[in-house]
Amino acid sequence: MPDYRLYQKEHAVRAVNVGRQDQQEALVAEGYRIVWDVVHANNAEAALLRYQQLRHEADTTAQTFATDSVVGSLLNLISR
Repeated sequence: MPDYRLYQKEHAVRAVNVGRQDQQEALVAEGYRIVWDVVHANNAEAALLRYQQLRHEADTTAQTFATDSVVGSLLNLISR
């Protein structure tokens, strides 16, 4: 399974095979920036879908952590 690097410019996200240095350089020249270093996928479309999943998981984890922290603080205050 090939590796892909994800680039973003404004709302556009592009997946490029890490072996295609010429395409990566062209995207950087157009103003794209790397948003995810390596995604394992069968093709660029699958890499974009996997990136969306990873972002969703990261957002969910951050929300869960924040909720757990608030609940933990409240329980700590109540137990005092």
